[in-house]
Amino acid sequence: MTSNSNHRVVRNNKSWSPPPVNFLKLNVDAHLSDDGRWGFGMILRREDGRCVGAATGVCKGSSNGGSSGLSRSTSPSEDDAAMAEAEGLRAALQLVETQQLSNVIIELDAEKIVNAMKRKKFPRNQWGRIVQICSRVRDNLGNLDISWVSREGNQAAHVLARWAILEPNKFWSTNFPS
Repeated sequence: MTSNSNHRVVRNNKSWSPPPVNFLKLNVDAHLSDDGRWGFGMILRREDGRCVGAATGVCKGSSNGGSSGLSRSTSPSEDDAAMAEAEGLRAALQLVETQQLSNVIIELDAEKIVNAMKRKKFPRNQWGRIVQICSRVRDNLGNLDISWVSREGNQAAHVLARWAILEPNKFWSTNFPS
């Protein structure tokens, strides 16, 4: 947690683990669609595991030689994947800000994004600039931590990220997608 927190966080990076009492956990993930767009999904849960918010978004992937972006036969570049995860983090921070949330743990399975945020060392590329902006936003928000979790621990956000292409730019505070 941030330095002003007295709460102990027990993390289990292999599966989803609940946040401490009086905290929320926001899991975020990105997924490449067949048409080269990246979908990202977010799920906000309380310490009892109950969902209190969910969201999807879409961003355009980089194009590698074609106007439609990446095809399934072309693997995404590492920078393109990092860019999508950085956009997902930016959307997560916007959600925290617009919903006026505090005591939030944001979890991603993008280790390089989390490491850049923790070390405050940002590559001089597009995703590095976005993560640097995210770092400034995080510094201005309430008690908020960003941590890494394995893909297995981020499964609900991953499913939402895959679904984001069909239901882009949605927010649910009730009647969550199943």
